[in-house]
Amino acid sequence: MKGVEKMYVVIRDHILEGDSLEDLAACLLRWMPPLVPWMLDLQNEVKEQAGEYGSEGQALLAVIKGDREKYKIDYQSKDSPFL
Repeated sequence: MKGVEKMYVVIRDHILEGDSLEDLAACLLRWMPPLVPWMLDLQNEVKEQAGEYGSEGQALLAVIKGDREKYKIDYQSKDSPFL
């Protein structure tokens, strides 16, 4: 039986991982307190936009894609939704 690979994305040297986009968002929101200022910004933006996008996962996707400079992706899994 083959193991299931987790989806991951590394943003500015910090990894988020999970089985789905929602798990990636949950991973982000678990960081308390955030280690770096930009992560606090990302958490706040995701929380604020979750209602607009229908979920925290979709908000995470929109926020990161909306500011690729601030939330620079270092590398990601081949099934990452951020491609």
